[in-house]
Amino acid sequence: MFRDMTLLKSRGLFLLLVFFACCSNIAHADYYVNFADGHLLVFPSSSISEMQDSADVVEFTAVDGTVYSYAKSDVASIDTQLTKELPTITSYKFNNKYNYQVVTDAVGTIDLNHISVEVIGIGKWLTASFNLSDENACAYVDGKKQTTKESRLHFDTAVTYTVGYPGDMILSQVGEAQYAFVPFGQEYVVDVDFLTDHSTTVPRIDINTVGGVDILSRSVYVDAEIIIDGAGVFPSMTDSVQIKGRGNTSWTHDANAKNPYRLKFAEKVKPLGLTKGKSWVLLANNMEASMLSNAYGMKASSLIGTVAANHMIPVDLYINGKYRGSYNFTEKVGFSNNSIDLDDESAAALLELDSYFDEGFGQKFFSTPLNIPVNIKEPEFAEGTTVLTFLGLKARFNSFVKGVENGKDLANYVDIDNLARYMLATDLICNKEIFHPKSTFCYYENALDGSSKLVFGPMWDLDWACGYYYDPVNTYFENLVDYDFFNSNYNGAQYEFMRKLGVNRKVSRRMYELAKEFKENGLDELCDFCAEYYQYAEPSLIYSMNAYPDSTDYAAQSQKASVWFRERFNNILNRLVGENVLIGDINDDGELMVDDLVALIDYLLDEEVEIIEENTDVNGDGVIDIDDLSALIDMLLST
Repeated sequence: MFRDMTLLKSRGLFLLLVFFACCSNIAHADYYVNFADGHLLVFPSSSISEMQDSADVVEFTAVDGTVYSYAKSDVASIDTQLTKELPTITSYKFNNKYNYQVVTDAVGTIDLNHISVEVIGIGKWLTASFNLSDENACAYVDGKKQTTKESRLHFDTAVTYTVGYPGDMILSQVGEAQYAFVPFGQEYVVDVDFLTDHSTTVPRIDINTVGGVDILSRSVYVDAEIIIDGAGVFPSMTDSVQIKGRGNTSWTHDANAKNPYRLKFAEKVKPLGLTKGKSWVLLANNMEASMLSNAYGMKASSLIGTVAANHMIPVDLYINGKYRGSYNFTEKVGFSNNSIDLDDESAAALLELDSYFDEGFGQKFFSTPLNIPVNIKEPEFAEGTTVLTFLGLKARFNSFVKGVENGKDLANYVDIDNLARYMLATDLICNKEIFHPKSTFCYYENALDGSSKLVFGPMWDLDWACGYYYDPVNTYFENLVDYDFFNSNYNGAQYEFMRKLGVNRKVSRRMYELAKEFKENGLDELCDFCAEYYQYAEPSLIYSMNAYPDSTDYAAQSQKASVWFRERFNNILNRLVGENVLIGDINDDGELMVDDLVALIDYLLDEEVEIIEENTDVNGDGVIDIDDLSALIDMLLST
């Protein structure tokens, strides 16, 4: 009897709880307010404390006390069930075209509201390509609208997308005790599996020369077999290849040294999944403490948007069975689809400004004026297959140098946006080699066409960058944080030439705009990459340090690099702000206001008005005219 009473009481208590729960749901239901203009507001029961519905007004009181009131004439219906169909994600992938570090397209698998993607690449910031079921729909992450093939996110953890229609919102808790509207729709959780997270080693490259001969020359190729083991991450391959030495100060004639090499295949191949090409490079990074500088510097270059930024994949190299250390596998700079990819190369010319001046006769000259050493890398005139001539190309470049010296409008000679990206990246990584100059590449897409401007890049050879200082020992990412790159204590006409390019008003102004963009859409990725690249490359670096003595603490260096990049960039941005803040300040009162517009109009109407000419040339073309008025209006509207 007692047992039955206990059971009855338990059942009664359960029924009572169910009753109150049902009453609670009735009193505090989720409300879907459909408006006459088509948009929807959702008020979950967990977010509101009260709902009042009268003949004229409907009011919702949020848990934090905020009252939301709407005229009933604007409301089409109030429901406790969702009555509209929500849009969906129909496809999702990380396209190699929009993701510098992803070596092959990574297609996502959609399973209900979960998307899983497997990615081959180093670095966890990615740009997704996605399609939605309705062209009017939008995707959001943390309340921010996402644009396919553009928006970039950090996928170190799962990322949740909300897919809905513009204007459809849900009242949600956004702080400890705060509520606000956020986008409403279908939620998709995206999990990215980075194969590099599962690897305990980097790819291994074995090069076995025919007859086991040593590689002792930078001019004569040796026939060999190449075997690439992708270590469970990158694609593997075996092929025949030719190999020779490369480099200047990094090259030694010791067959057992950690030397850099150039590889040439008979046909275009895709080693490690990279874009097809015949010519590749194995960078030795054989200066002490330098095994991260090229990878980090090139990543910075790619994020700022310089042309044809190289990939840097860490590999362990073996030649004829002997371990040779940790290398970077990368593209060879040149006209090819895996480097500078042009639709038509028939009149293209690739130049290298380099004090080694090591091209053969008929492929190099000193500029007039300034004696800048110029190597013509492409075309090879001796092959007799180009429409260009040595003298014609020399005259074209000399005209550019003279224009810089005489203060002419740089836009007549170079692509300003490209040069600004190149100079900003060079400034950020503090690559002082351009002042010697060394390894400074630039090219004409069509050297016969006067409208074809000189393009600077690709960036190359970053051993002496990233805060490099060699007294008393080689250090990176410790020095030169506040180094004023374009106003340093270098001397000589060649340095002054490069300095003029970097401080040119048009270039500096574009650098300022790019720096602001990079702060929002690149700096965090660069700093995160420092840790992500090191995590993957660590086993190779340690193994190499044991074989080729290097006392560097690379774990500490990777952490220093993140801090160094952030501090150096902030210093650069502050300098650029100082250089550009007065542009448009016509009356020199320290502010950009409508008064400046009036002053410029008066000046153009020949009224007697005092102006600051440097500030008045708003568009930087060297002439004060109606175009500056238009540029100033744009500036005022954007402030």
